[in-house]
Amino acid sequence: TYGYAEMRAIISEGRGLWPAFWLLPISNQPLPEINIMEILGHEPDLVYMCFHYRDDLGAIQHETSSWRNLSSFADWHTYAVNWQPDTIVWYIDGLERFRIDNSTIIPREPMYLIANLAVGGNWGGPPDSDTSFPSSYVIDYIKVWQLNNDD
Repeated sequence: TYGYAEMRAIISEGRGLWPAFWLLPISNQPLPEINIMEILGHEPDLVYMCFHYRDDLGAIQHETSSWRNLSSFADWHTYAVNWQPDTIVWYIDGLERFRIDNSTIIPREPMYLIANLAVGGNWGGPPDSDTSFPSSYVIDYIKVWQLNNDD
């Protein structure tokens, strides 16, 4: 529960590829969900950052942002989130790109990390003849820190 998670990775491009780095509750419930980064392979310069949750009435809500990177995703980039009791902050290459400060919606339960390369799916669509296989999602490291709240 709470902490700073960072990944350094190279993203492959191609329609139907969907690399992601995200958090889900250890209760195995589908929400809340913190998407540190998601990239659609046909738009490899656009990073999506999103928080999915249920409001007090049980309706699914989304707080989302995206950021367009003008440099190549064939290079190494870092993706991170700082999840604290009163805020969630997303970083790309060490710079803040998105923030949620509404402490009433921030998860207060243990979550686990996932780094995966999905192929196909509703959002990214199926691969096409231009998508190269084998494809890869090269991860240099994933690091997690839990901040000392006594400081």
